[in-house]
Amino acid sequence: MTERVKAGEAPPTYTGEVRNVYSFVAPDREVEKQLSLVRVSMERVFNDWQWPYRHRSLVVQVKEMRKEVCASIPLVERSGEIEANLSLDESGPQMAADDLHPWVWNAARPHWESGNHRAAIHAAAMNVNSRMRKKLDRYDVSEAKAVREAFSVEDPQPGRPRLRLASKTDPEHFKSLHGGAGNFGAGLFSAVRNPVAHLPDGEHDVPEREALECLAAFSLLARWIDRAEVEQKPE
Repeated sequence: MTERVKAGEAPPTYTGEVRNVYSFVAPDREVEKQLSLVRVSMERVFNDWQWPYRHRSLVVQVKEMRKEVCASIPLVERSGEIEANLSLDESGPQMAADDLHPWVWNAARPHWESGNHRAAIHAAAMNVNSRMRKKLDRYDVSEAKAVREAFSVEDPQPGRPRLRLASKTDPEHFKSLHGGAGNFGAGLFSAVRNPVAHLPDGEHDVPEREALECLAAFSLLARWIDRAEVEQKPE
């Protein structure tokens, strides 16, 4: 697809020189799609791989990507041998992004695949917030306050339902579980969602590894909210 072929001739220069015009065998749009797929594959296979040519011309991107792929193929082909001989520790468990809770990954995925980790975190956080508010029918307070009140150990009040992850048969467990969930959720919205929402576009993007950890944290919160029973104040 990315082979360069002669597509015609440019108008003669002022010296009368005629220059050839080259293009890819495939249309540029198809090349761009394949380039994106290769980039995502490289990011999945090599955790610390970075692509610094995102804003360069398509010709430059293809040229540099070819170099990257050619240099990486031997590492993939002999990865078992490398791991067996050079690894100092046993590899730990790994988690795929699409194993995250659907509320998180479905919202984050378009931004993640475009390389915008900050936007991915923000989209995931907003979706978890929206799902929580819809489940509780609660729209009158901030995210942090809403999640803290949702998991409050206090009895529900009119317009203030609660989320319950366990019964009150074990009071200490009930208090610990719900107090921790409320603090965890409030901390995520205050310390993760708010900072990524208020930075100017393009500035201070979150490193991939840290961004995935943020998504994993929101995924855990989403599972708690999704699993919890809603407790309303009796009429």
